[in-house]
Amino acid sequence: MATPHQATPPPSAESPPLVNNSNRMSNKAKELHSLVDDELIASVAWLTRLRWFAGLSVVLASWFVKIVFKFQAPYAPLSAIGACILFYNLLFFLIERRLIETSAPVRSYRWLAMSQVGLDWLAMTLLIHFSGGIESPAILFFIFHIIIASILFSPRTAYAFTCLAIVFISTIALLEHFSLLTHRPIIGYLEFPLYQNNYYVAAVLVFFSSTGLIATYLTSAIQERLRRREKEVVMLTESLQRATDRLQALNDGARTVSSTLELPQVLKRLVRNTADVIGVFACSIRLLDNTGQRLEPEASYGLSQTYLDKGPVEIENNPLARQVLSGHIINVPDVSKSSLLQYPDWAVQEGIQSILSAPLLGKDGPLGIIRAYSDKPDHFTADDESFLAAIAAQGSIAIENAMAYQVIANLDATKTTFIRTVTHELRSPVSVTRSLLRTITDGYTGQLNEQQRDILERANRRIDFLQKLIDDLLDLAAGKVEVQSKQSLEPIVLDEILQKVITRFEVPARAKGVSLEWHKETKGQPTIIHATIDGLDRIFDNLVGNAVKYTLTNGKVTLNLSHVNEGAWVTIEDTGIGISEESLGHLFEEFYRAPNARALEREGTGLGLTIVKNLVTRFGGRIAVQSTQGIGTRFTVILPRYFIF
Repeated sequence: MATPHQATPPPSAESPPLVNNSNRMSNKAKELHSLVDDELIASVAWLTRLRWFAGLSVVLASWFVKIVFKFQAPYAPLSAIGACILFYNLLFFLIERRLIETSAPVRSYRWLAMSQVGLDWLAMTLLIHFSGGIESPAILFFIFHIIIASILFSPRTAYAFTCLAIVFISTIALLEHFSLLTHRPIIGYLEFPLYQNNYYVAAVLVFFSSTGLIATYLTSAIQERLRRREKEVVMLTESLQRATDRLQALNDGARTVSSTLELPQVLKRLVRNTADVIGVFACSIRLLDNTGQRLEPEASYGLSQTYLDKGPVEIENNPLARQVLSGHIINVPDVSKSSLLQYPDWAVQEGIQSILSAPLLGKDGPLGIIRAYSDKPDHFTADDESFLAAIAAQGSIAIENAMAYQVIANLDATKTTFIRTVTHELRSPVSVTRSLLRTITDGYTGQLNEQQRDILERANRRIDFLQKLIDDLLDLAAGKVEVQSKQSLEPIVLDEILQKVITRFEVPARAKGVSLEWHKETKGQPTIIHATIDGLDRIFDNLVGNAVKYTLTNGKVTLNLSHVNEGAWVTIEDTGIGISEESLGHLFEEFYRAPNARALEREGTGLGLTIVKNLVTRFGGRIAVQSTQGIGTRFTVILPRYFIF
């Protein structure tokens, strides 16, 4: 039975995320050749280019020694060797082009390189034979060929080619020494023949063999060290890439947590990113239900619905879940040999070979489990455990934030329902009371003395205020429900709404001695908004009404409509009492009224601007305010324009 690896407990949801490495290699990196392979491919092309020069040099050199040094040599065979070098180099060039066009594997280039070296050494042996054999000055060029072969190939292949060169040179030397092969000297180069001198032949062969082997050893040793360094560089590069990927995943997770409070969306992104970065085929998150005895699937990636529906994950019957929820990261290297799983047969059927689990820990205890699933046994490492712990910490924050948001939303919905219920129940008796009071003040129940009339008129004013408060509360509650339900809107011409509002306040403004103006900077284009008539009327009725109400005699109120890009900008600017800097931050809060506004106008619900902001938000816009106490105020409402094509 495989024993699961138990790591240290992960950080709590309040801990900062860890920086981790990942075992995932990008698919693109797998398709690339290693640096050694790239070097081999480049060397094949370099050898081909160099051989053009070598072939021409053989042809030209044979005639150069004749003309300049007056030596006599077998020019025809030497020229033929040079021509053969050029010919087979042309074949190699064509083969190389073909390999490039067909994106041939590296082994094809390796065979091409070995073929080139083999033919080069055969040509070099013939060149040495026809230029004096053991006496040939060209014998030193074989050392360069040995060095090149040691750079291109593995030590074993390099030593094999070196031994082959020693055999070629030794065979030529011995055959000529014992007159079994005709000696072809360069006449005039040496005064005395040396190919039959035993000491000379032995010395040259020993020198050539030892030099070739030493050159092979040194070059291969240096090349092997370079290749080890190259592997280290590749491993470090891959490690850096994995670390970058995981850091990016943690950053993405942090942005996901802060970008939305919708729990399903957050968890869905987390499981997908986690699976991609760790390099596994599946990931899931299960949360504890209300009883705390069962884990329910909340988000998954890569798992079949059949596996998710296999049965309830009960804490009592699941040893793995109990250990993870106790605060540990559990690595199950081989699912088929583990006794911790509640449904091992289902896991094997799903193709799961190893599992890594981490707890989702909240401030008050465990919230659930995040798991990564691999189709390979013993897949997960200590780095994977640390990374999953960091992801789990971020997921815990997201879950708690979303839960808190849901609680607040539920409380707000409950409050809204309460307000609607209470105010709706109050509306009917208040309406009846207003009607009865007006019946009395209008004299239908008999004449009233001055004291009675004064008392009843004050009662009328208070009951009118109560009616307005009820209406505002109902509008506030209805507005919140409409924002959440996003009731259908319709295209409305904003110009017409603004004109009606301005007309409505012309008489009250004139009565106060306030100048009321409005301007359109729309170049004759109608301004269409996706909204409701009542909603737009309520927004600008409140803003223009407040501007007129809080602007003193000889003041001015200006309304301006303009188009900025794809938005409709409506500004309502007045020269009224203004708003203090301390009050600006509370202006859109429910029941809030600025102190100077209360001093000027005692009665007011403090709900008007709250309703305005809710309506603007519902229509996809935003509202801003600028004000200086004692100078004036400017409200700016920006609404998206609706285009009909």
